[in-house]
Amino acid sequence: MKIVFTGPESTGKTTLAEHLSKHLQVPYVKEVAREYLHRLNRKYTYEDVLNITLLQMAEEEKIKSSHPAILVCDTDLLTNKIWCEDKFGTCEKWLTDALLVRTPDMYFLCTPDFPWQPDPFREDLHRREKIFEAYKSHLIHYQKRFIEVSGSVENRMKQVIHYLSPQGQMF
Repeated sequence: MKIVFTGPESTGKTTLAEHLSKHLQVPYVKEVAREYLHRLNRKYTYEDVLNITLLQMAEEEKIKSSHPAILVCDTDLLTNKIWCEDKFGTCEKWLTDALLVRTPDMYFLCTPDFPWQPDPFREDLHRREKIFEAYKSHLIHYQKRFIEVSGSVENRMKQVIHYLSPQGQMF
């Protein structure tokens, strides 16, 4: 089972991925973009986003090889696709093709009602709602299975756990 947390910046994705991985006692696939951007001494480029995409895929494969039953992901290729389209107005076909092939069992789309946490790598405070709609539109367009989670971290986590439980809709 592959579970992905997605959505605009500062919506609790990393926190939720960490909490769910602890709850399920499995490792999670971290977002590699943050570490990559931290090492850059310049503004990122389109090529950087493509490199981040390849590194993200490799990180996912690494975790999957040691824990194939359940994969909890802080992000996936949908983020890279939206990032490319939003910032550069284009996206490579291979990235879109990879997104279509690497389909999670469930996306948890994090709403932007979560308080903004400033961070040197975050840049879209006033565009979170627009970017949220881009995520939702892509998920619908590509017919990906998703539910929206909202509210506090605790409320979001309850929604996720309920959905993944036998009483929820996942099983």
